[in-house]
Amino acid sequence: MLKLRIDTFRRFIKEVGKRFVENETSLSASSLAYTTLLSLVPFMTVLVTIFAAFPQFGNVSSQIQDFIFSNFVPTSGEVVQEYINGFVEKSRNLKLSMSLFVFVTSIMMMYTMEKALNRIWDAKPSGNVIKKIVMYWTVLTMGPLLVGGGLALTSYMFSYSGLAGIKIYLLKVLPIMASTFGFFLIYLIVPNRKVNWKSAIIGAVVAAVLFEMAKRGFAWYITTFPSYQRVYGTLATIPIFLFWVYLSWNIILLGGTIAATLETSRWRGHVQEYSGNQRFLVVLDILYQLWHASKKGKTITITEIFNRLEKVPDDELHEQLDWLEENKIIQTNQDGDYVLLRDLDSISIGKLYTMGRFSLPLNATKNFELFEPFLKNIWSKIFPDMKQSVKSVFKNSENNNDN
Repeated sequence: MLKLRIDTFRRFIKEVGKRFVENETSLSASSLAYTTLLSLVPFMTVLVTIFAAFPQFGNVSSQIQDFIFSNFVPTSGEVVQEYINGFVEKSRNLKLSMSLFVFVTSIMMMYTMEKALNRIWDAKPSGNVIKKIVMYWTVLTMGPLLVGGGLALTSYMFSYSGLAGIKIYLLKVLPIMASTFGFFLIYLIVPNRKVNWKSAIIGAVVAAVLFEMAKRGFAWYITTFPSYQRVYGTLATIPIFLFWVYLSWNIILLGGTIAATLETSRWRGHVQEYSGNQRFLVVLDILYQLWHASKKGKTITITEIFNRLEKVPDDELHEQLDWLEENKIIQTNQDGDYVLLRDLDSISIGKLYTMGRFSLPLNATKNFELFEPFLKNIWSKIFPDMKQSVKSVFKNSENNNDN
């Protein structure tokens, strides 16, 4: 039992690494690091402006900035915060031009993050641009208000002397709790697909723990091996901060990759017997289910397809369903259920086979026994010719050309 769990965990880690590399996640982290630098000052400007409109929050905006830079930016947080505060004060006098820059850069950061997470989850981007912009701007404006409200409430509660001990303890765990909550919301809301909250919370916890470990390790390295300070002098804050932002986005996207991998089945034990040469049978089985349902005037849900083909990895099923939709053979209705789009009498097996990149297996594996007679019949006609030696094939080809 223990060996089986270790083997499953090994396959899971291998799949996470494979997806991280194939999705070019580090490249996405680079793009996000760049857009974060562009968006940081505008975002802080939004933060200050929003809280200025709510006097009851008092100095909450400065508390949030202090909390962020002291807990999430190791070694150089105070210097970066000082520079950013100076930029924010200057930018608040730019009126319309700054407002436009705030809007564009903030939306750009959210768009880059959504694009990266959609790639991780193999989700198609939403085509509704207005809806996306509204969602982005809502997150950018309501997020600070919710955080500010929480800090204001916390400060009010801790004003009582009896809670002083709890305050000290909470301040130690609050950064990792805030990271977990923030990552959880990112994984749950941003991808353009329904994400299981359990997968999102596991990915968020792992990312938050890795983030805390990276923060401490990064701070130890910078203070122990101060090579950047020796090379760059007073400008060392810039490359240090830039590298930290890049490392942070790698961790965030790794947590997303873990959450997305938890929702796939390729690494799970019950699909290990599946072979890619059964792909054509997967397509036939999907069409068989839809044909059978259409005779009763019914549709098929994706859950029913997955339950019947539970031995097939889910990414394989998604790929073949998408292929059938792209070739106008099936489609989804307004409820998201699958229906046949074409009469199957109008499509021959040969035509269906040549439309895709398939290989015909010698035998049907478990779960596809229905098509075993079809395979035997096909191969009984093909196999005698397949027994010929390569030399005899060459000779026969030459004789046919001479005739």
